[in-house]
Amino acid sequence: MKNCYLRRFQMLLAALMVSFVLVSCSESDEGGMTDHDPTKPITLAKFWPDKGPIATQVIIEGENFGTNVDEITVLFNEKPATIISSTGNRMLVLAPKLPGEECVITVKVGKKSAKFDKIFDYVVQTSVSTIAGGIQAATQPMGTVPLASWQSAKKLERSLAIDSQDNLFITINGIEGGSWNNENWIYMLNEEAGVIKALHDVSRWFGYNNISYDYKTDEIYWFGSQMGDDGYGCLSRMSDYAGISMGNVAWDSKLPYTDNMTCWGARSHFEMNPSDGKFYFFTNEGSCGRFDPATGKGENLSSDVTKEMEGDCAGVVFDPRDNNIVYVAVKNRHCIFKFDMVNDTVEVWAGKKNAAGFLDGALDEALFNEPCQMACDGEYIYVADSNNHCIRKINLATGYVSTLAGVAQSAGYVNGDALNAQFNKPMGLVLDSEGNLYVGDCENYAIRRVATE
Repeated sequence: MKNCYLRRFQMLLAALMVSFVLVSCSESDEGGMTDHDPTKPITLAKFWPDKGPIATQVIIEGENFGTNVDEITVLFNEKPATIISSTGNRMLVLAPKLPGEECVITVKVGKKSAKFDKIFDYVVQTSVSTIAGGIQAATQPMGTVPLASWQSAKKLERSLAIDSQDNLFITINGIEGGSWNNENWIYMLNEEAGVIKALHDVSRWFGYNNISYDYKTDEIYWFGSQMGDDGYGCLSRMSDYAGISMGNVAWDSKLPYTDNMTCWGARSHFEMNPSDGKFYFFTNEGSCGRFDPATGKGENLSSDVTKEMEGDCAGVVFDPRDNNIVYVAVKNRHCIFKFDMVNDTVEVWAGKKNAAGFLDGALDEALFNEPCQMACDGEYIYVADSNNHCIRKINLATGYVSTLAGVAQSAGYVNGDALNAQFNKPMGLVLDSEGNLYVGDCENYAIRRVATE
């Protein structure tokens, strides 16, 4: 989703103004511009400043750059910088987004290249803002509503989903003002268009709907929370996101569950494995199943091993390095389990089982309090740590848990710098194509964005 357009435009305008001064001074002081000579090497002299965030204006001095910016590449580690101007021996560039905290700057022209020994220190900036909601409405909005005026009457307690076009999907269950109704609306939020639209009501008398993304078809699927209610469906992109019922999942064997109120909210989340194109879920009684949305065929994967993860399984994410490993956040047990499907083993991966608390640190030292939906960008797993009122992140390479946004153990509603911002029971969490996180901030009745640049 696009954000910070005005701020970026202002930075670019400022850069262009500096560029004009830079080029003018260079031409008058150093006798004009010089073209690149492919028979000579590129030499680098210095750059400044040596520290800054995204779009920092960096001046690079040296020789034999040439003046055609289309032929010049400047890399901060592996990320290309925007080149504003070059006089041949001086360039003005803008630092790219998230190139890494310690950057080696490389200049390439044609087949020639050179790199600095000196490091540019990239400053990561993370901020929190509200995209929609923030005040409890008297009634649930219908139709298409501008983001600025959309407010929900119901708490945002369920998982979020997002597609390849960065459309954000929200499901809100049928409880309002303490009384049940059978409405379960799915909304689509498009930040670029500035609207949120009520798409489809998947009515259920008991339980609620979960939604998830299909990596194969780029569509959003729904699936009920109640065991024994195996109906599922999708929002068809070809039909303007109309809801289409796909029938019931046909299981190869009966999934174990207790046939009473326990089964109503048994499934809190389901997630597709990118490798096999099947949706997986785990239940409050330790059952596990997967089904193919294309065929409706389901497999019962329940065992004594999966029973170790029984509880409110509010978050599921597959390891990007090995999709046979799945991480399951069990909300009421305050930890994240690791399930190795090849070796059929389960272990506590992050946090301490049945020990609520807050602590950053190594996986076996960190503490969570009701972790919910998770998202992964390949480097980190992000966790909506609901009862700590913050967003955590886990470094997959080092196994270190840290706090990305929110004041831990302090509920509130504050936008701004990430570590000073406040949430009130964040539960839904998804990642868009630009690396922004979108949060279903339950008790604030709001959709929040955590943007890292």
